[in-house]
Amino acid sequence: MNIILLSSNITNAGGTERIGIGLANELINSGASSVTIISFFGSNTPFFEVDKRIRIVTLFQREVSLFILFPKLILKLRRIFKSCPERSIILSIGALLCPFSIVANVGLSHLNVVWEHFNVSLIFKSSKERFARYMASKYADAIVTLTCKDKEMYLANFACKPKVSAIPNFLTFDITSNFHLNSNKVALAVGRLTEQKAFDRLIKIWSKLPAHLQDWRLDIVGDGEDEAVLKGLIADLKLKNVHLIKTTSTIEDHYERASIYLMTSRWEGLPMVLIEAQSYGLPIISYDCLTGPRDVVRNGSNGYLIPDDNEEEFVSKLIHTIEDDGVREKFSITAKKDSKRFNKIAVMESWFKLFKSI
Repeated sequence: MNIILLSSNITNAGGTERIGIGLANELINSGASSVTIISFFGSNTPFFEVDKRIRIVTLFQREVSLFILFPKLILKLRRIFKSCPERSIILSIGALLCPFSIVANVGLSHLNVVWEHFNVSLIFKSSKERFARYMASKYADAIVTLTCKDKEMYLANFACKPKVSAIPNFLTFDITSNFHLNSNKVALAVGRLTEQKAFDRLIKIWSKLPAHLQDWRLDIVGDGEDEAVLKGLIADLKLKNVHLIKTTSTIEDHYERASIYLMTSRWEGLPMVLIEAQSYGLPIISYDCLTGPRDVVRNGSNGYLIPDDNEEEFVSKLIHTIEDDGVREKFSITAKKDSKRFNKIAVMESWFKLFKSI
């Protein structure tokens, strides 16, 4: 089995890159003949650790519009595809990349698999996004979504010729067997500082905590274009217990120090951070955006799902969870057990079953 993964920029530090590299590492460890990662942009030095047996190819250093680069990109991809063994599996990490892999594979025998990483409802906001999904539905050999809801939306909006499967992300690090309730007064959020992750909503929620809970702090780990705006918001609200922390490759240290995980995203696919937080036994309080959180959080069992943008309810549940040690302990124990749904072995079995079926 020869695998070619396509990434827009494998050097990014997001959950998409983390799980993409994680899958590549598992494939090579499971006996794949070869695994190649083709990064459209960036360098040959990914943020996350890549197995040394995996070949990394970068096509362009500077990011510009993919569609401006279309002819050059197709020629570069086709040259690589021609050098690969017949019937290699091309796995596009994100549907926007599939038109390039499909066109570059014309006349060749490789198999195209499209691996969705975003909420499918977002396609209606962009003609490029919708065109990419149309290409996938007509010409791909398989489509993989992260959630069953996204699978339903694919089948409802496109006449899909390929098989559509829902395969969740898996934990990219081992789940520790021991459990202890963390007493640190730290709430954690992780992600790019962008509109999608909506940390502005989270900071406003945190500002509503009563005075007797000001000894708790909120750590937001990530980089992004909204950093200056968020720093300004923190200053305007005179918050001394909110910290913006640079992205790190050892995010596990932050999970270990935290006692609660918070998410206020406007939209998600299947958030790696929720799966990772759950594996550390962190109670999760999250807005129930269209897809993602409800696949991880069971309301009242391992955390709380809050109706999207209901700030008052979020603040109430956050205060309750902070003040009640018994609730945190109950959620933590259940979260630890529930995280086993996302172990590598079970998820990789689904991937191998898919590869054998196409």
